Amino acid sequence: MAFNAEDWKSALDRGLDDVFASLSALAFASPLVVLASVAGRRAASRIPEFSDSIYVSAPLAALIVSDLATFALDWAASLALLLALARLTGAGRHAADLIVGYNWIQPVIAAAQLPAIALMAAAASRTLGGIVGLPAFALSLALLWGIVRRGLNAAPAPAAAIVVLLIFVGIAADLLCSAALKAALAVQG
Repeated sequence: MAFNAEDWKSALDRGLDDVFASLSALAFASPLVVLASVAGRRAASRIPEFSDSIYVSAPLAALIVSDLATFALDWAASLALLLALARLTGAGRHAADLIVGYNWIQPVIAAAQLPAIALMAAAASRTLGGIVGLPAFALSLALLWGIVRRGLNAAPAPAAAIVVLLIFVGIAADLLCSAALKAALAVQG
């Protein structure tokens, strides 16, 4: 679906049971988020620019919970946004495609981000991690673009705007959960 394969419509399971089953993608993505948290902590502790980061100061368990909460909040809010847009644009009849497609790209996106974080941790190099992270970011954008284009039957300009909105949803989820973690640590400390 994301890359508009010739047979994606016939290959995509979109029944009600399949829509709910696609939520199991969370079980595949969550361990990848945990690995990213652990690698992110290691990277932050080895790279001087990140020495005052929450990734260094927070206990690992709290950091993992915060990252999983960020991931879940981003996922839920993004799906809610996509479904609201589907309803507003008359693409609601494709909601099952949109939900199933969006859910199953999440483990791929989480897995694509891991090598850059792991490389930053191993090499203690922010620059090297950024270079390796560019293809992962491009893949994430391509996957989101394809799901939005086909799931909402969106023209290129609106699809680009929606992808940007999804990025802002992710940033907002991260800011909210990071603030909550900092507040929790301040209360404890």
